[in-house]
Amino acid sequence: MFKKLFTNFKTEKELILHIIENYSTKSTSQLYDRFARKEWKEEYHEYGVKYQVYRWDNWLMRDLAIFSDDEDIIRALHEIRRSRLLRSDSHRALSMSVNKNIPCDLFEYYLNWNDDDIKQLTRMSKVEYKINGEKRNRMINSVIGHLIAMKRKKKEDKTKIKLKAFLITADATKSVLTGKSIGDVVEATINNTVDEQVLDCMHKLFGEVKSK
Repeated sequence: MFKKLFTNFKTEKELILHIIENYSTKSTSQLYDRFARKEWKEEYHEYGVKYQVYRWDNWLMRDLAIFSDDEDIIRALHEIRRSRLLRSDSHRALSMSVNKNIPCDLFEYYLNWNDDDIKQLTRMSKVEYKINGEKRNRMINSVIGHLIAMKRKKKEDKTKIKLKAFLITADATKSVLTGKSIGDVVEATINNTVDEQVLDCMHKLFGEVKSK
């Protein structure tokens, strides 16, 4: 059946789209290696050296996801982005977001998908996108800036809670030292007006009290 199909593949693109559209759930398929013409295979290099990235279909598809400049192939790969064809033990996510030829709508999809992943966003910020490059770079940096600000705010809030717990504890200690009853100070310090997070922080500050 494949021999018959092969005779109909006038271009490499036709073969690649056929593999993508009819991908197997097995990541060990080798349709490209079996049916691609020799001159097509000759085009694949890595760091200037011929490299059989096409040996396995999943290797080739992951490579195309990052480097292809054909919109039809890019969109076809996007449609199967969660398939096993594009996964391996060392590579569990499609890196199409760093393809400099990615169409605008897919770029925005992956920007939103990675909006909480500063490592991937940083990778995207280093790509010289061919379409609206400056605009995309501003969008990426805006998301990175927002993410950094959010993390900073969370850190500030946690620090404020810790500081508040410490100051309440210090104030309570001062009250005892000025002659107030320990019991009265404890009751005045630990009550239903104390924020739950502050209370948790105070609990951690004092450590576990072992029962006798």
